[in-house]
Amino acid sequence: MSITFSGLATGMDTNSIVKDIMALERAPLDRIEKKKALASQRLEAFAQFKTKLDALKSAVGDMQLTSQLRSTKVSLSSESAFTATTTSGTAGSYNISVAQLSQVQKTITDGFTSNTEALLGTGSITVNGTQIAVNEDNNSLAGLMQSINAKADTTGVRASIINDGSGTPYHLVFTGKDASTSFTIASDLEDALSVPIPFATDDVQSAQQAVVFIDGIKVVSETNTLSTAISGVTLNLNAVSSTSHSGTPEAGDPWDWVDPPIYNSTRMDVEADTGALKEKITTFVTAYNDAIEWILSGYVEFGGSSEVAEVAEGSDEKAELGSVLRGDATINSMKRQLQNVLTGSIDNSGGFKILSEIGITTKRDGTLQQNNTKLDDALKNNFDNTVYLLSGDDTTGGVMKNFNALLLKMTSGTNGMYALQKNSYDKSVDRFDSQIGQMELRLTKREQVLKAQFTAMEQLVSSLNAQGNFLTQHIDSLNRDR
Repeated sequence: MSITFSGLATGMDTNSIVKDIMALERAPLDRIEKKKALASQRLEAFAQFKTKLDALKSAVGDMQLTSQLRSTKVSLSSESAFTATTTSGTAGSYNISVAQLSQVQKTITDGFTSNTEALLGTGSITVNGTQIAVNEDNNSLAGLMQSINAKADTTGVRASIINDGSGTPYHLVFTGKDASTSFTIASDLEDALSVPIPFATDDVQSAQQAVVFIDGIKVVSETNTLSTAISGVTLNLNAVSSTSHSGTPEAGDPWDWVDPPIYNSTRMDVEADTGALKEKITTFVTAYNDAIEWILSGYVEFGGSSEVAEVAEGSDEKAELGSVLRGDATINSMKRQLQNVLTGSIDNSGGFKILSEIGITTKRDGTLQQNNTKLDDALKNNFDNTVYLLSGDDTTGGVMKNFNALLLKMTSGTNGMYALQKNSYDKSVDRFDSQIGQMELRLTKREQVLKAQFTAMEQLVSSLNAQGNFLTQHIDSLNRDR
């Protein structure tokens, strides 16, 4: 290892000289690194803009189909007999009464002292016409339950065990699979002495379908949830409707009696959910403005130059990078395409052709302004026309469908704006890194050469100084000897 002392011989600060020379030599390298940093910042700006477009695409995607816009809401005069939900039901009013709830058949055995002991002997159990053998492998309640459930796909009957806490607490419970499954249970069980083993059952609940009258039309259902009776509306039955007249009882179903009961009806109104659609429109306007304002953001004019808007230190927010791409041809082109769709006329069967007719207008800076008074009026009095404008009709796409098609292209993971910019950035970075690597190697060698040259100069000057000192001393000595 060699140790050098800068300027000991010459008095010059050779380290500073080398440093200054290298600073000049590094100027081209610094320019390349700045280009790389700028490319990175541009890519970050494109990524930031893509998040704005993704949010806009999400808002638009919620309104491109008619079914997404024709959302409805339901109101009931009472919820004592049933509740109702809807998202796209046909608007109208209905009078509904519940005459019978759906239920499955349940049959229960008498109690047994154990559910695991072999109490059932041998023989068979016939469930809904299917015979199930009983032997030493399954002659406990738990064993028989498993054998019954193994045949459930055939019999339509499943079994479970209930413990009622009494002296003979264990009951086998048979349950039909649906409201149309009625079944019988029979047994021929015997003990080891061929004495019949009692296997008494009790039908505690019979199978029956739900019966509902909708505007006087009888509707039956296997369950207490009716989702097809009224298009787009689901009825959830929870009780039989009260009656204003009990009728004259006779055999058969009450509604078929000569003097049937009169069930009190519940009024159900299904109407367009204008509030839900307005919320979607407002979300779109906000997302659109967010994208346009991003393009306009970050500008602080100083004599024609611009600076990126700063964010307070420690904030979780990121600076808006719109100014990084100011004047960028890609961004400007995308802005024009968005505005063209926004202001384009829709030639459909509806009464509205452009967004301004429902209160969505463009301000001078390109952002949108939402006139809620005009929008509320359009939703209330021209709901169908508003839907046609946004999502289109059977032959023509609406504004949001056109927006969605454009935004899918803009945000594509292969050919979209960011994907293409990322590909270009990666190529540029590879090129910059290669240039930087070559220049760093050259600059390292250049610095080594300069240091070697200055070291050699210091050594030469030191040698000359030594020779000069020797000659001076020799001459002084000769002069003293005279």
